[in-house]
Amino acid sequence: MSTTTRSETIRQYLDEYDRQTLIGAGLIVPAILLIIIALVYPFLSAVFISFTNYSAGEIVWFAHYEWLFGTNTFWSALKQSLFWTIGNLVLQGVAGIGIALLLHRHFFGRNAVRTVMLIPFVIPSAVTAVMWRWILNMTYGPLNQWLVQLGVLSQPVNPLNDPSLALLAVTLINTWRWTPLVALVVFAVLQTIPTEEYEAARIEGAGMLSEFYHVTYPHLQSSMTVLGLLGFLLTFNIFDIIWLLTSGGPVGRTTTLPVFIYEIAFNTQRIGRGTAISVVLFLLLVVFVALYFQQEEFKEGGEFA
Repeated sequence: MSTTTRSETIRQYLDEYDRQTLIGAGLIVPAILLIIIALVYPFLSAVFISFTNYSAGEIVWFAHYEWLFGTNTFWSALKQSLFWTIGNLVLQGVAGIGIALLLHRHFFGRNAVRTVMLIPFVIPSAVTAVMWRWILNMTYGPLNQWLVQLGVLSQPVNPLNDPSLALLAVTLINTWRWTPLVALVVFAVLQTIPTEEYEAARIEGAGMLSEFYHVTYPHLQSSMTVLGLLGFLLTFNIFDIIWLLTSGGPVGRTTTLPVFIYEIAFNTQRIGRGTAISVVLFLLLVVFVALYFQQEEFKEGGEFA
């Protein structure tokens, strides 16, 4: 090959490389700009606002953070957020897997049950809150009337107004709402498990629990890992259903961090303090995600079902 031909080949290669680079850059730049506009810029703005007295327009530096970490309300809200989130994940996981295992069995009307099961998930938050406030009402709520008539309760009780039961009640209501989604995901995974594995387990004399542990659970583990991550992030940030049911009460027993942010930023009009709480909340979730990604399923070579 002559020197001229080799030079032309190199030039053509470089031209093609530049063209591919430009195409790749053109495709990825809009996504980067969207991330900067939608995520990076708002976060940096929030950090700046958290260092200011927003109404007075003056810099206060770390005063809001000193107030935040020095108030018992923040630590109480953090503890209740963890209880709320972990409670939801555990209850939804157990109930979702149980329902999915039942639906995995063939019985008359299974398709109808699968359809009806999704109703709680598609009901809007406002409707869900109004419905449950009516059901639990002490004066005309049907649940209290039935329980009193059956002798289960001596007098009507509204758990949403009871400081010792409010957070548990809200957690159960949210579990009722989101369990169908978990059940649907688990059911979809169960459909992919080869029947031969169950047959082999039965031949070996495996019981129901042993069959679940050795056959079903290994197939569910990876999917539940991802579902757990998404569920934690979504549940930790839920505001609407808690506010609509209890407004953070009674006596602050259902005040999670998102509710605390709303109360400080909008009810008391202290935007700087509210923004400081939101920055801390964001950093807490980033730390959680970073630690969660240390699991084997997320490392290089990890496999998902």
